[in-house]
This record gives sequence, C-alpha cells and structure tokens, in this order.
Amino acid sequence: MDVEKSHAVNRFGLVHGPTGQMLRRQQIRVLRIYLAATTFLYAAGVLLTLFPLRSNNVELSNPVGGIVAVALGSFGLLYLARTPVNLIPAIAAAMIATPAVMAFHVLAAAEFLCLIAVMFLAMYLIAFYRTDRARILIGVLSAAAIVALAVAPATKSALTYVVFVVAIVGAAESFGLVTRALVTIACTDPLTGLLNRAGWEIATAEQLARARAAQTTITVIALDIDDFKAVNDEFGHQFGDEQLIDYAHQWRALMPDDAVFARLGGDEFAACLEGNRPVPAATTVDRIRSGPGDASIGAATGLAATSTIAELLAEADADLYRIKRAKGSGGAEPIP
Repeated sequence: MDVEKSHAVNRFGLVHGPTGQMLRRQQIRVLRIYLAATTFLYAAGVLLTLFPLRSNNVELSNPVGGIVAVALGSFGLLYLARTPVNLIPAIAAAMIATPAVMAFHVLAAAEFLCLIAVMFLAMYLIAFYRTDRARILIGVLSAAAIVALAVAPATKSALTYVVFVVAIVGAAESFGLVTRALVTIACTDPLTGLLNRAGWEIATAEQLARARAAQTTITVIALDIDDFKAVNDEFGHQFGDEQLIDYAHQWRALMPDDAVFARLGGDEFAACLEGNRPVPAATTVDRIRSGPGDASIGAATGLAATSTIAELLAEADADLYRIKRAKGSGGAEPIP
C-alpha cells in the first residue's frame, strides 16, 4: 500500500506513541516559530510606518493591515500556547495575516517581501498535511494572496500575479516532493521494501477508519518464520536476509492489493485486511497458511467499531505462538 495515500488529514497524526507525540510537538513548534517571526516583522513594519526613521513625506504603507496581522499572529500564538488538538484556528490566522498586510501596501517591493512568508506557509502545509488537504489549503492561501495583491494600491502588472502563483505553488510542490520522499524512506523497511513499524501504524490506522466507516470487520495477521535464528546461525546473516526477502515477496503475492503488509522487526511480519472486500479475509489467511515455506501464521478478526489494531495484533500474536507451541509438541498447525 502507498504510504502517502494512507495518511489521514494530518500527515503524521496517525503515528502513535512517543514518536507520534514528538512529531506533533514539532508540527506545533514550526507553526509557532512561523507566527512569532511574521508577527514580529509585521509589528516592526507598523512601528516604522507610524514612526519612520526619515521623514520624506512619502507614504510607504497603511498600518491597518499590519495591525490586523499582528492581532491575528498574537491570537495564533496564544492559541498554540494551550497545545491544542486542532491547529486549524492558528493556521487560519497565519493564512489571513499576510494577505491582510499585502492589501494595504503601497510599494510593489513590499508585496514581494510578503510573498516569502506565503511561500514558507505553503511549504509548512504541504509538509504536515495530507497532499489533497494541503493543496486545498494552499489554493485558499494563494487566492487570498492574489485578492490582496489586486486590491492593494501598489503598482503591479499581469506578470506580478503570475509570479506570485508560480512561486507559491512551485515552492509547495517542490518541498512536497522532498517531504513525500522522506516520509516514504522513514516508513519503508530497506531490506524487504515493505512498510516498517511506523508505516504500519499510519496505514493500519487509516484502514481501520475506513472499516469503521463501512461498519465492517478488520483482520490482523501475524506471520513468523520458523526457526529463523537457527537459519541465521547455520548459514549466516546474508542467507537469512535473502530468506526474509523471499518470504516477504511470496506472502505479498498471496495478499490482496489493498492489504497493509509490514515487517515489524526481525522475522516478524504483519498484515491487515478489511472485511468489506470480494475475497473474505479468512480465505486470504488460509491461502497464506497453505503457502510455501516453514512459517507460523496467527490471525484475529474483530468488529472495526469496537476493535483496535494493537488489540488485534496482540490476539494474532497469541494465536501465532499457540500454533508454534503445537508444532513444537508434534501437533499439526490448527486452523481456527
């Protein structure tokens, strides 16, 4: 599954535990730094407009927009001081502040200085939000900047509008490509090419949300290669790595395309399937169990509305180790 497509509204909001908390703090911190920097600069601009260093009887700007921007920035900073769950009010304040300043500029050069702030905000949005949602927000931001530019008394040409749109969208898309590449690297197991633990958490959280919306079941499968440590000890780690890659490819081929499949660590793999699909999850589990290789497979299914991925994974793990114990005692692998 494509990690990028599995993200929810917040690009990193589905990463759980200490890592998720750290990413959330970073998201708030970056927005706080942006608001603090722009609010300070707009406040300085208001002061210089009201109390110019040199009196040349030339109006450089109307301070009204700057005052509005300072008020919005201050609101955003105070809002973020509460460490809120929803950042939209602070983001909305940031998106309105710069266009408010632009709408009152007399000099075209000042508009281009504000363009820098808009570009940085667009890059922030593409970095921390799902691509489709980020593009909507960037579209709104671009429209606000263009409207502000249009109503401003500053002299401009048609080319000015083109430059603004290209700069904002270009900065966001370029930074977005870099961000998506980094997210993909961070969520991919380099040996097998499957999702790693971080990618698993993001993708399964989105899959669980879809299953809950469809009011269906969710199945988690735990997979473990039998006696893998002995294989490593006898044939070496390179051979063991080749075995991991082979098993990963074989199992992936037996699963539906929309299944989430990840290597959680060592020889431990996991898969997650929604119940609302043409091929039942139980059929996929049976297909994997009868597949090639010596491996133990555990599975757990629950109603999406009342289950969590962590609980189902724990149940699937328990089922897997029950099967391992049965193998160790000479019994056949039971099919639940």
